[in-house]
Amino acid sequence: MIIVGGGRMSGTEGRPGLHRRRPARAWWIGLGGAGAAVVTVAAVLFATAGSTPPDAAARSTGPASLSASPGPTASAPAPTAAPATPSASPPAGATAMRARPNDGSGYWPDFSNTGYPRTPANAGGLGKVGYPGHLTDYTTGMSATRPLRVEYPDNSVVAFQRFLSLKVSIYGDNLTFVGCLFEGADPNDNLVQIYSEHTITFRYSTFKPSAYATPPGNDGTVSSAHAPPGTPFDKSWQLVTTMKEAVAVMDHNDIWGNAGLEMVTGFAGRPSRWTNNYIHDLADTARDVYHHDGIGPQSEGNGGPMVIDHNTIASLGNTNGLALQGDGVYDRIAFTNNYVSGWGYAVSIGVKDNATNITVTGNVFSAELSQLYGFLYGDIWGGRQRGSTWRDNRLQVRAGDGNKRYAPADDGRFLWPSGGGAHATDYTG
Repeated sequence: MIIVGGGRMSGTEGRPGLHRRRPARAWWIGLGGAGAAVVTVAAVLFATAGSTPPDAAARSTGPASLSASPGPTASAPAPTAAPATPSASPPAGATAMRARPNDGSGYWPDFSNTGYPRTPANAGGLGKVGYPGHLTDYTTGMSATRPLRVEYPDNSVVAFQRFLSLKVSIYGDNLTFVGCLFEGADPNDNLVQIYSEHTITFRYSTFKPSAYATPPGNDGTVSSAHAPPGTPFDKSWQLVTTMKEAVAVMDHNDIWGNAGLEMVTGFAGRPSRWTNNYIHDLADTARDVYHHDGIGPQSEGNGGPMVIDHNTIASLGNTNGLALQGDGVYDRIAFTNNYVSGWGYAVSIGVKDNATNITVTGNVFSAELSQLYGFLYGDIWGGRQRGSTWRDNRLQVRAGDGNKRYAPADDGRFLWPSGGGAHATDYTG
């Protein structure tokens, strides 16, 4: 171990004219499962899987034996942090239904508990001190107009470093970034492009446009700006993308000003893990330049397994907070205990009714932000006959909310996977 301190939019979605701007490069990934290998341009193809998801309520942690220490590079002043309420553990009285991001409760992932300024001691079991009050520049002379290549020995831990670049290309396997800042502007390409074979981990890191310290329109009291435009297109960044087969572990990250996160879903026995992340304030929501996605897009299908637990996934936008948008089979996706608001269809689990072993439980579908269509695309979630579960998914509605399909009388009622209505009893199908 080395320590370093310091999609395609389907035509069936009914939104003609929207497109995802792609980098002029081939994005590829091997397809597991049946032993096939696929190379494709302008789409990332992920793997089917055969493992049972772990307990959806478990929080992802790193190896307890890792430690880290400051490195020799020059110190730089810390960029201004996003607005935040005081960091605190959720009080005993806070409940998922009563709390909202940035309301001071700390229940949901928000500015108070995600991103580099909120890195606690021993984050992820890495043995590090908490955020030391400043970041270290990766190198001198960094610029949002120039690409940056970084390469680390396998198994490195990179702590409290700042990366400013048109695009950061990361090389090295089983790397862990903790308490880091990635910022830049490349609306037609990736802010971070990852060349790792097995695993890539980001904990308590921030991904944002370099031109802004805080998301336009978000004053730190709402989950995401309630009105467009967000970050202007020419100052935004598009994606974080895995270029090889590395499975991502994303925990307590603050991510905004972009168009999506196009990363490997997972492989048999090693799911991708998305826990406690704050995904919000996507870019250019006033126009249809971007195809707005939260986790995703995964545009070909044949994806899984994934654990997506206790995240805030909230933004205005035209597509999906969970953007599994292909016609192949999605298998062993656990979408649990998340706060979801806004988007077009907030959750998409394929464009054909062929998903298997999908778990959608304990989520709060909030009416806080306006929504173009509904919470679940096409009523697709697998169904009990295919080993899937839909339970205890509730609506959260307050007076003045942006989603006018629901009224405060619907608060606390159950959301079923069909029809989009509010129900007094839980779904039993």
